[in-house]
This record gives sequence, C-alpha cells and structure tokens, in this order.
Amino acid sequence: MKNTFLKAVVLFVFVAFTATVAAQNTEELKAKIEKINKEMQAAMLSGNMAAVFANYTDDALSLPNYSKMAEGIDAIKKSNEQMMSSGMKITKFETQTLMVTTCEDNIAEIGTYSMSFTMEGAPGEMSDAGKYLTIWKQQSDGSLKIAVEIWNTDTYPMAGM
Repeated sequence: MKNTFLKAVVLFVFVAFTATVAAQNTEELKAKIEKINKEMQAAMLSGNMAAVFANYTDDALSLPNYSKMAEGIDAIKKSNEQMMSSGMKITKFETQTLMVTTCEDNIAEIGTYSMSFTMEGAPGEMSDAGKYLTIWKQQSDGSLKIAVEIWNTDTYPMAGM
C-alpha cells in the first residue's frame, strides 16, 4: 500500500513538472515567434524583403488568400514580387499571436493580422484583417523558420456588391 502511494506521488510530481516545463517552453516559443514577427513586419514595411524571406525554409509552402499555393522559397518570392509589382504598397502590418502548440520540431502558430495598404489608382488607403496559421520548423541551431503559412481575410469580398 505504501509503495503504491509513493509511486502515485512520484508519478503526480513527474506529470506536474512535465506540464509546467511544456507550458514554459510554449511561452518561450511564443515570445520567440512574436519577436521574429515584429522583425519581419519592420522589414516588410521598409521594403527589405530579403530579411523577410531569410525566415523561410527553402522548401516552404505558402497558401495565400485568393491565389494558388506557392511551393518553395523561389515561388514564394516570385508570388510576392508579382503582388508588389501590381502597385500595392503595405503601409501597416501587425499580427497578434493567439496560440502556439508544438509537435516534435514543428511549432504551430495561430493568430490574427491587420494591415493597411495603398494600390495604384485607388482613391486612398485600404485596410484588411484576418487570421493565419504558420507552421514553424525548429532548425538544428535552435532558430525557427517558416515551413508553411496560410492566411485569409475576415472580409467577404462580394459583401459590398
């Protein structure tokens, strides 16, 4: 009886410690991701897309709103260049990380975004807001890189018609 009780106490302490470590690790990862997101937002607004794309794996997948999937960093860069060559200029971009969860060396981030932008020929600044899912891959040096990203707007584009 005493031995069973001792085993139960040890098991409880182990589970409680493991859950605490996992929660701390998740909070640390969330802070790390939020820092990278802020750096990427600043780089994006300043037009330093090389700094933005340095945060992607070579085989990353991008599943953008209203567009086909881009497979690999070169395709993602090309998709971005096409969007920017259309006369779009991002004037504000912010994200809010809502949730981070881990599975081996992958980290899933779920959040929301808001942005403002101008378009050639448009009468003024426009805005958009939506949600996203980013799968980060932990690298051997401990850094994080984007392996998969998907986002979509909260606004139904045909609502005004």
